Amino acid sequence: MSINGNETAPAPQDLSSLLVALRSVLPADAVLVDQEQLRPYECDGLSAYRQLPLAVVLPASIDQVQAVMRLCHVHGVPVVARGAGTGLSGGALALDLHREARGPHALT
Repeated sequence: MSINGNETAPAPQDLSSLLVALRSVLPADAVLVDQEQLRPYECDGLSAYRQLPLAVVLPASIDQVQAVMRLCHVHGVPVVARGAGTGLSGGALALDLHREARGPHALT
């Protein structure tokens, strides 16, 4: 499933079911879907290419990261891990690891 390749984004009902599932494993403020919330994630180090992600999640623990990854796998949604904003995330769910990396179990 690629927005910029030959494949297409998830159908709206598929995205809706993913968002419901994500909200069941993350706090409400950790699932971003509003256009204004997504705007900072539309481009990273390479600002010539701008594409809003489908959603952004802000996990606060390794358990939450694992739950998000499982849900995205089940729903067939690609994930772009974002730490310092140097990867391209257009058409994928952006997994912002900045919050998790500040915790006691920082991902390496």
